[in-house]
Amino acid sequence: MRSWVFRGLFLVIAGFFLVLSGCSKSEKYPDSESGGTLTIGTMNEPASLNPLRLSFTASTDIHEKLFMSLHRFDQGMNIVAGLARSWKFSEDFKEVTYVLRKNAKWSDGQPVTAEDVKFSFDMMRDPQIKYARAGGLQFVEKVEVVGPLAVKFVFNRVYSDELFDTGIMVLPKHILEKLSAANSADFDANPVSDGPYRVEEWVRGDRLVLAANPDFYKGKPALDRIVFKFFGDETSLMNALQSGSVDMTNDLSPQYALKVQGDPNLTSIEYPGRNFTFIGWNLNSQLFSDVSLRKAFALSIDQIALINDVLMGKGKPANGPFLPTSWAYDQNMKPQPYDPDQAKALLAELGWKDKNREGYLAKGPKQVLELNLLLAQGQPVQEATAVLIREQLKGVGVKVNLAVVDARTFIQRLRSGQYDAMLFSWKNDFKVDPTAVWHSTPEKGIYNFILKYSNPSVDSLIDKGLATLSRRKAKDIWVKFQQVVNTEMPATYLYVPDVVTIIYKGVKGPVQDARGPMASLDEWWIPAAERRGEAMASASSAAVTPPPPSQPVEAVTPERGQPQKPTTAEATKPQPIATRTEQPAPRAVTTAPPAPPKPAAVNPQDLLVAEATPTPAAATPAVEEPKEPEIMPTEPEALKIVSPYYPESARKAGITGRVFVKILVGTDGKVKNAEVIKGIGYGCDEAAAEAAYKAVFKPGTKNGKPSETYITIPYPFMK
Repeated sequence: MRSWVFRGLFLVIAGFFLVLSGCSKSEKYPDSESGGTLTIGTMNEPASLNPLRLSFTASTDIHEKLFMSLHRFDQGMNIVAGLARSWKFSEDFKEVTYVLRKNAKWSDGQPVTAEDVKFSFDMMRDPQIKYARAGGLQFVEKVEVVGPLAVKFVFNRVYSDELFDTGIMVLPKHILEKLSAANSADFDANPVSDGPYRVEEWVRGDRLVLAANPDFYKGKPALDRIVFKFFGDETSLMNALQSGSVDMTNDLSPQYALKVQGDPNLTSIEYPGRNFTFIGWNLNSQLFSDVSLRKAFALSIDQIALINDVLMGKGKPANGPFLPTSWAYDQNMKPQPYDPDQAKALLAELGWKDKNREGYLAKGPKQVLELNLLLAQGQPVQEATAVLIREQLKGVGVKVNLAVVDARTFIQRLRSGQYDAMLFSWKNDFKVDPTAVWHSTPEKGIYNFILKYSNPSVDSLIDKGLATLSRRKAKDIWVKFQQVVNTEMPATYLYVPDVVTIIYKGVKGPVQDARGPMASLDEWWIPAAERRGEAMASASSAAVTPPPPSQPVEAVTPERGQPQKPTTAEATKPQPIATRTEQPAPRAVTTAPPAPPKPAAVNPQDLLVAEATPTPAAATPAVEEPKEPEIMPTEPEALKIVSPYYPESARKAGITGRVFVKILVGTDGKVKNAEVIKGIGYGCDEAAAEAAYKAVFKPGTKNGKPSETYITIPYPFMK
C-alpha cells in the first residue's frame, strides 16, 4: 500500500488531502541556565494525577508534564512528533501506524512500548473506566500492535480529524494491568510516568511538587522543580504573588488580575479562552418558538457591557458555536448588534405593546412578558452576567426572574424542559466537531437536550463536514453551518473570557500561546541571579499541615477556581490573610491519597458529560410518576434600595464600575446576609455591602409561601 511520509501536520495540496507523518531528528531542549524552582499558585487542585480520571473540562497542564502523548501541538498549532517519532497513513486513510521512540522510558526504568499504547486505548474505551473524553475515540474501531514499537489505529470511517483523535496520552500497562479499574489510588496519587517531570511529593490541599526527569528523551528540563501551590481564595493567592512566594498564576479573576498588573516585578500575558457563555432558549416553549422574539431578546443584550462590567474588559464577544480562534470560524460573521429600539419595535410587532404598573410589556392586563432564567450556583461570573442581563431586558420591558439552582438540579431541569431560558458555559476543544450538541439524532447529539434544536439541514452539514478530508472544503461547510444556526438563533452568544496569566518577570520562556498558558512550561527557565522563593519553598516543605476539617457548606458554594466569599461581618471590614503555609504540623505523602479537599461546586458541563451515555437507549427518558403541579417560585421585589456611599479615595482615583452583592432576603423582607461576589476595591465593596443591609423587599416565595431567597444586586459607582 502506498503512503506519504513527511514531517508535521496534514496539508491540503491541490485540493487533495495528504496526511504527513513526523520524522525523527535530534530534539533537545534549547540551551538555558539550569536549576531553580518555579512556584505556580492555583485554586484548582487536581482530583487525580491519572489521566483516565480527568473530567471533561479539567486542565491537562499538570498531566501533560507527567505523560507523553503520541503527538502534540506546537506553538503554531501544527501536529508534531511526541512519544511517536513518526506515523503514516494507509492509502485509503482507514489506518494510521505510529512508530514510537526507542529511548522513551517510564520513571521506573521500563521502556515505553506499543503494548502500552494499545492498553491505554482499551482502558479509555472501557465503559467501566468512564473516561470523560472517550467520545473522541468513537470512530476508532480498534488498535493493533504490529511491532514492539509500532501500533496501528483502524478507523470505522474516513474523516478529517483522524490524527487529532489518535494522539492519546499513553499509560504504563505493566503498572495499571495489576490494578483494578475501580481501585487505582496508588497510581492516582503517585503515578509512574514518562514525561519531562516526575512526581516528587503531593501534600493534598497544600502543594504538588514535580521534579525534572533526567531520562527524558529531550534531556533534563532547565527547571529543577515545579511546585503547584494550592490556595482556597483569590486574596491569599494575590498576596502570595505580590510577596514573591508564588511566581505565576492564571487563576485570578479579572478584578484581582487588574490589581496586580501594576506591580513592577510582575508581567501579564493574555491568552484566548476556550469557554464561551451563552443563553439557550427553550425551543419547546410556545413563547420562544418564534425566532423574532429570540432576535428581540438578543438585540436587548449588550455584549460589550457584559465584557466590560463582568470580565473587566478581559474577554471577546462570542458570535456563534465556534470560537474565534478556530480554523473553522466564519471570519465574515458580524458581531451581535445591540439595538434596544429595534428590539422594542420587534416586540410591538409581536403584540407586546402595553405596559403594566411595573413597566413590563404585556398583552392585555394579565399576560406579562416574563421569563425565568436558569443558571447553576457557585459561578459568580455567570451570576453577575445574569444580573446585568436582567437589567438590560428590563430596559425593553421584559421581566426576568433568576432561578439559581445546584448543578445537578440545573441539568435535570434542562432535560425535563423546566425553564424558559438558561445561562451556560461550554468548553470547546481544538477539534471541530459540533455533533454532540447540535445533531438531532439521539445517538449522535447526546447533549442536544441543552438546546433541543432540530434541523435536518444542520444534521447534514455536520455529517458532511466531519467526512470532508480537505480542510478548505470543510471550512465552507462549517461556515454554512454557522450561518444557519445564527439565522435561527436557538441561542444568544455572549462572550469568551480571556485567560490572564500573571508571572514574575524573571521567568524566561512564557509567550502568548494558543495552546494555553503552560503548554511550553518544560522549556521555561529562571536565571540564577533572578531566582526567588526557593527558601520559602524549602521552609514550606519542612512544615505543612493538612487542611482543616470540612466546614458546613453555604447555601451557594463558590466554584473551584473562584474566590471564597467573606461572611456578612467580614464583608464590611478588612480581614487578616491566613494561608495554609502558616499552619505548623507536617504531613507525610503516601501513595494512597488522604481525604480529598473540601468539596467545590460542580461544573455543570462535567456533570452533563459524566451522566451522558452515547447509546440509543440512553436517549429514552425514564418514566416518572406524575407530579402535582408546581407553583413557580417568585423573587423578592424591592421596596427600598439605598444608594451606597462613594468613597472619596475611590472617586479621586477615578475608580468606576459595579459592585455585585449577593443578599439573602428573609421571609420578613429584611436582608439577613450580604456578600460581595464581584468587587472593584478602594472601599466600594464595603460601601455596597453596607448599603445592601439597608434594603427592604417584599419576600420571595416558594410553592406559594414566603421563603428565604438569594438575589444579587449591582451597585454602580460612577462619577
